Amino acid sequence: MFRQATKTARTPRGMKLAVCSAAVTALVLTCGAPVSAAPKPPPNPSNQQLSAAQAAKNNMAAQVGRLSALLAQAQNQLAQLTYKKELAEQKWAQAVFALDQAKAQAIAAQQAVVAAQTQITAAQASLKNFVRNSYIQPNATSGATSLLTATDPNALLQTGDYVNFIATRHLDAMSSLDRATVAKSNADAKARQAVLLQQRLTTAAANAKDAALAAVQAEQQQQAMLQQQSASYQSQLAAAQLKLANLNGQRAKYLAYQKEQARLAAIRARQAALRRAAAARAAAAAAAAANNNNTQSGDNTYLPPANSMGGWTAAKGNAAVARALHTLGTPYAWAGGGYNGPTYGVNSPGTDGWNDSAVYGYDCSGLSMYAWAPQGLYMAHYAATQYTQAGSYHPSAGNFQPGDLLFWSGDGSIGGIHHVAIYIGNGNVIQAPNSGSYVQITPWDQVSPDYFGATRPLT
Repeated sequence: MFRQATKTARTPRGMKLAVCSAAVTALVLTCGAPVSAAPKPPPNPSNQQLSAAQAAKNNMAAQVGRLSALLAQAQNQLAQLTYKKELAEQKWAQAVFALDQAKAQAIAAQQAVVAAQTQITAAQASLKNFVRNSYIQPNATSGATSLLTATDPNALLQTGDYVNFIATRHLDAMSSLDRATVAKSNADAKARQAVLLQQRLTTAAANAKDAALAAVQAEQQQQAMLQQQSASYQSQLAAAQLKLANLNGQRAKYLAYQKEQARLAAIRARQAALRRAAAARAAAAAAAAANNNNTQSGDNTYLPPANSMGGWTAAKGNAAVARALHTLGTPYAWAGGGYNGPTYGVNSPGTDGWNDSAVYGYDCSGLSMYAWAPQGLYMAHYAATQYTQAGSYHPSAGNFQPGDLLFWSGDGSIGGIHHVAIYIGNGNVIQAPNSGSYVQITPWDQVSPDYFGATRPLT
């Protein structure tokens, strides 16, 4: 917005036009568009670099996948070996327990051997006694001798009993000796076999336990190596992913840089065309002023003819919108623009417009002046004045028509109006927002929170 509040001395119309034309010509010839060196382009990685980075990342991902599979296989194998180790340990424990039982049985067998030896000794002693007694005593087995020597029948009978007893004792002694000998032999063999068998089983179980433990330890070492290798590959994969992401980011930034440079080049080309057109108009105006000797007196600066082209119509509003839309993308220039198009702005120290004298474009009120001038509405370059100068009808929100001027005020008064935009329909306005921006289309209710009101031009 540009406030034009001062008055100047009355100047003849032709002279004023010539002075203005000369000033515009001087600006066009001396100021020009701002020239600034293009920023240094960001790095642009080659397609080969991107392909190599992608391939490296894919390769590392495949390596990590392969190692993950091997690691899972190793973990499963370790679990199986652990089960086998635990089973071998259980079998070893069982063998040790059986060995202890065998030793106990061997002790019992040895005790049985001792008992059998005792029985053998007793049987041998009994046999010796029998033999000695049989040798000392007469042969009781002789029938004739018994009959001859018997003193009476009872004695004979007693002798027979004695003989039977002796024979039975002889058989018993021999049988006991045989049984004791066999029992001792069996006990000795059983004790030896039990101990030898259990020793062999215990040795085998211990060997199996040791082998299972060694297998588990070897598998644990293999798994540790795979885990270390997998961690290394994971680190390399992360580095490859980061490198690829950085290269992709650089490529994206470079493409964005190219797009922005193309946009700026288009703006510069448009500005150059506008400057050429302005220079041509200024030259034509200067030539016309040189041939015009008519003067006109007044107490104000020059203004075009009075608003005398009739009242508002929808066609005029649409025509004003169409003219304004031709300015889309034109830079904002503080105090820039007017009835005939864009102009160089004015510097506004301490704000974003500190260099607007080098910017060729419009401010908000300059844009509305340009849009409505062909319809015979010539307003001052001041948004607060345009609110009442444009027309007398002020439509409410929701009743806007294309071409209506919408205003925003900082304090809720006409004097506080700081911005104006042109309604184009469908809830949107075209506006020149501020220094550093461009003419653009914006939803009317998103321009600023301090909306004040609207004016329908030529009413």
